[in-house]
Formats: sequence, C-alpha cells, structure tokens
Amino acid sequence: MAAKLGRKLLLEWGGEEIPGVREKGINRNGEPVDISSDDDAGWRKLLEEAGQNQVDVSVSGVTKTHQLAADWHAGTRTKTLEITDTQTGATISGTFYLASYNETGTYNGAVTFEASFQSSGEVAYNNYS
Repeated sequence: MAAKLGRKLLLEWGGEEIPGVREKGINRNGEPVDISSDDDAGWRKLLEEAGQNQVDVSVSGVTKTHQLAADWHAGTRTKTLEITDTQTGATISGTFYLASYNETGTYNGAVTFEASFQSSGEVAYNNYS
C-alpha cells in the first residue's frame, strides 16, 4: 500500500465539509464474544463473529465554523458522517453520533477544536483503489 497524506481525507457531517480539520483518527472495533468452556482445556475461545462492531472517529483542527458546536447545543447530534480518501475515492460512511465537542483558545493563537463521533448502526466501507 502506498503512503498517503492525511490532508487528502475529506470529512463531511450531514453533507457539509468540516472545515479546518488538521488531524483525524478512525478506530474500528469488533467486540469479541468469549465462548470458552471447560472443553477448551483452559484456552480462551472466541466466536468468529463480533458481538458488537463500532467505528469511532476523532478530529481536531482550527475552528472555522460553529456548525459542530451549534449541532451539539441544539441536540442535533446524529447525522451522516462520510470520510473520503480524495486520492482513491474510498469512503467510510454511516450514521454517527456527535459524542463530544471541545474548543480551546490561547491568548494569542487560533481557536482550536476537537470532536468525536460514534457510529450508530452499520458503517459502509467502499474501497475503490
């Protein structure tokens, strides 16, 4: 797999680009189901299917809009989140919950933000490369 630039990932919340993003993280987690019994001679055995799948997305950057803060305060916390790799066209998309939103401003610097999103339902992955 070829190396990629992080800035080539486009994030859209409710169909609108999230401007000012500098850093983003995508955590995919499939919670295992332990099906161990005495028959397994003391070894853990996990079901091949996950008990719960989830995708968590975190972003941070320079505040250029107040849309995420407005959505959080209005209780409009569930929307479609889409992440597109603009180099390959690959996408991750689904319904996500805006779990947290933080803003920080230093005395003489730009106001920055951090936000986290948690999947709510199935998340689609389309790999076009």
